[in-house]
Amino acid sequence: MNLGIENETLEFKKTTGEIDKAVDNIASMLNKHGHGILYFGVSPNGDVTGQQISASSLDDVAKKIKEAIKPMIYPIVREEVLDGKKVIKVEFSGTEKPYSSYGRYYKRVFDRTEEMTPDELKHMMASTDYSSYWENNLTSFGVEAIDTDALNRFYMKSVSCGRLEPMVNYSPRELLIGLGLMENDKLTNAGYYLFSSKKPAVLKMAVYVTDERLNFSDIRRLEDNIYNLIEKAFEYVKEHMDWSVENDGGISRIEVPEIPVQALREIIVNSFAHADYRGITENEIDITPTQVEIYNPGEFPVNLTPEMFVSERVKSMPRNRVILNTLFKSKDVEMFGSGLKKAYSLCKASGNKIEYLNGNGGISFVVSRNKQNENVTINVTEDVTIKSGSSRMISTDFKVLEILKERPESTREEISGSIGKTVRTVQRALDKLEAFGKIVRIGSKKTGYWEVINK
Repeated sequence: MNLGIENETLEFKKTTGEIDKAVDNIASMLNKHGHGILYFGVSPNGDVTGQQISASSLDDVAKKIKEAIKPMIYPIVREEVLDGKKVIKVEFSGTEKPYSSYGRYYKRVFDRTEEMTPDELKHMMASTDYSSYWENNLTSFGVEAIDTDALNRFYMKSVSCGRLEPMVNYSPRELLIGLGLMENDKLTNAGYYLFSSKKPAVLKMAVYVTDERLNFSDIRRLEDNIYNLIEKAFEYVKEHMDWSVENDGGISRIEVPEIPVQALREIIVNSFAHADYRGITENEIDITPTQVEIYNPGEFPVNLTPEMFVSERVKSMPRNRVILNTLFKSKDVEMFGSGLKKAYSLCKASGNKIEYLNGNGGISFVVSRNKQNENVTINVTEDVTIKSGSSRMISTDFKVLEILKERPESTREEISGSIGKTVRTVQRALDKLEAFGKIVRIGSKKTGYWEVINK
């Protein structure tokens, strides 16, 4: 039996051993026509040769396609018998192009699959509003599923900054309709993720005691809507940064962060605004002694980098245009594409190195904690070196440890005054030293003292 010849929407593979190439073919057909069919068990010339099919074969193929193709698609994978021989037929479709396969973008040229050039990809993205499909799809939830407190805070903030006209009679339903987040009394996906009380988004946060990220002093996993998680992420980073106390030239003392807080906020807001919420989505913040890493599931297109957007060499290509437009109303974001430019500029001015890592299903922005690193002590003495020999203690930790050796009963406030750091910074140092096993608390918090462990 012969199925004919391959074309722009039809592809043959002899076995599932060619699955990696097959997903490239699927991406190319989606980008060209939005649909296609692929057979396993058919030779390139169309002859049906058959394919061994185990109990898990169909699930394995479907799983591989879902993992490789982004945005995620849901193919129909089934076994068929043609001329007495078993084959696997894969039918697929999608409207959210451009589609990538393992992070790379392909086009279909008759029966061939070719990688797109950067210019071709930029042209496709510029001519396709690929965010609107997902964002504007309706959910099964109505206004009863709204987090009214979050929506009220958004409304007050948007009105106070002048980007939203005040309503004569405030109505959550009318507000959502006006923002394009509700239609036919149902929340769109954008409205659901932004303001739902159903906690649709996930944020993981952790503070690691070493750069190796083997042990942590704090770890959390929060489920909430985007609007709430942005604030929780920002507060978490501020809480776990170091702040120095400086004189403002008069009699007042001000707290100065080791990383510009506005830069961090811009990156955090961008990470939620540009995340891909069409699959399993978990934003993440990891804080180590030397850096803050902010991750979101939503890769940059191949051959494009954040620096290109910062330098304005390419125009902004928002993944979630409706979500961005809503956050613009509350002044959480400025003009599209300006957030990263501001973050890079602030970090450059303060001497904080900023870089990005693209891949593994998402993108990470990594900002160095410069003031943490200025006086890093590596293997100062046997007394302050962590057992691994490769871990490091920053100068604040070392100073706190020295004070506790001399005055074990010292309070956080007393240590803060001695080393010129905030109470929050001292508490983080105490938590880290305790996690390292360098100190242990004896007695209560009020009347006890710290015992230094000599190892």
